[in-house]
Amino acid sequence: MRRLVRTRAQARGAGGPRARSVLFLRNSYYHFHYLAEALRRRGWDALTVSTEDPDGPHSQYYHGEDVNLWDPDPKRFRRNVEEFYWAALERFALLHLAGDGLLTFFLEDSEAEEPWDIVEWRRRGHKIAYTISGCNSGVAQSTVARWSALGGSVVCDKCPWQLSPDVCSDAKNLGWGRKVDRYCDVIFTEGTPALDYQAIHKAVREPTTMCLNPEFWKPDLTVPAPLKIERAEDELLVYHSFGNYDLRTVGGRNIKGTGAVRAAVSRLQAEGMAVKLVVVTDVKSTEVRYLQVQADVIVDQLNYGRYGATAREAMMLGKPTICYINRSEPKPADVLRSTQELPLVSATEETIYEVLRDLLLDREGRGRLGAAGRAFAMKWHSADACAERYETIYDSVMSEQFGGQASKPETEEACRS
Repeated sequence: MRRLVRTRAQARGAGGPRARSVLFLRNSYYHFHYLAEALRRRGWDALTVSTEDPDGPHSQYYHGEDVNLWDPDPKRFRRNVEEFYWAALERFALLHLAGDGLLTFFLEDSEAEEPWDIVEWRRRGHKIAYTISGCNSGVAQSTVARWSALGGSVVCDKCPWQLSPDVCSDAKNLGWGRKVDRYCDVIFTEGTPALDYQAIHKAVREPTTMCLNPEFWKPDLTVPAPLKIERAEDELLVYHSFGNYDLRTVGGRNIKGTGAVRAAVSRLQAEGMAVKLVVVTDVKSTEVRYLQVQADVIVDQLNYGRYGATAREAMMLGKPTICYINRSEPKPADVLRSTQELPLVSATEETIYEVLRDLLLDREGRGRLGAAGRAFAMKWHSADACAERYETIYDSVMSEQFGGQASKPETEEACRS
């Protein structure tokens, strides 16, 4: 349940500072919610805080927070944040941020080059962590284009933001990367390729913060009657989802390859296969699992080259999952253990028909892949496993021992090489 903090006393919590403490500021989907719960099980003082309208446009992706500071009155909203900020300075050793362009407690100060609250936080000797939002979080569009070309087609050519410099451009993306590098002590990149500011010495690249509760996403979920999908006898279900579909689709093309998925299923139907496509968009995150768990195969994305929330959820539910994986990295040493262990079936827009057909015809293979996916998700994305890794990194950061994955580049060009 959300609660609104209005006084410093309410924000402090009992007992003052503890040995391990973290404030998660703003939602990273539902990840911080479950990570904070797991850290508290380990004895941490961990709190999640939102500054968004609880009924706002992004609320369907969240599973709740411990504190919500939002208020429709701008003056009261500012006062809520200020009072909470000063109390948080006394309580938490680590501030963990999400949301590109929001390196501050105060939304109106988001474009400040030297946000006073962050400067003061660091002056007090506290640390700052950040979890990326996506491929453009501190990575130039041109860098992503060059990397994706190593695996085939250029992903940027399928993305509506390619020609929207206010959303994605070399200057914007690298400007944000420089700011994160300046103020943050550790950057969690969650399995993305080692590019630009997602490759510097502060980057933790293996999955750590994008975690799930394995009981919430369990393979034997009981599906509520209103969410049961109608299906004919022996009909196979293919699930594909895309949040904000209309906004992120231009001319029928998008980064997930939805058009190619539709075409593949239509072709299989024309050939006589009993298969049904379930395309989902803008369904509450707390409910979509009931649709996913009914599927025989889940298709995530066919263009980017790394997996996202849909694939994580699918694997945790024990569902065989198709997702294009580009294993290219700038250097052999950059290859991740998690990427090497992935049990996803890779496919592109050009190969999805054959890959989907073969998987739908192989019932035993689907069972093996589903079991492997659940095991992978438990190892790399379960909240308790992530909390254990997070604690190790926290201790390293706090003891000033963190930072050895790569040498810090002397110039931005070196960072991008």
